[in-house]
Amino acid sequence: MSKVQTEASNYIKNLLASRQLSITPRTMTLEGSKEWVVFAYKNKEIGIDPVSGVWVRMKDDEWKCLATLCNVSGALQAVEFLIQD
Repeated sequence: MSKVQTEASNYIKNLLASRQLSITPRTMTLEGSKEWVVFAYKNKEIGIDPVSGVWVRMKDDEWKCLATLCNVSGALQAVEFLIQD
């Protein structure tokens, strides 16, 4: 996991913890051989690419970019997407 992925992952973990959720991310290989960090919750997934872009997995299994850089704003958007019903 790259340094920026670790930082982005920590943003998301802390936001989830503030909502009393503990979700352990997994790594998966996407886009060729690039390793992503993926959080899954209630049939939804958010992913962090190697340069800390934040993506959401849509119902058709396509990944859509949510934020090109995972800062606090991008992490908040990702967490809201993940936990909303």
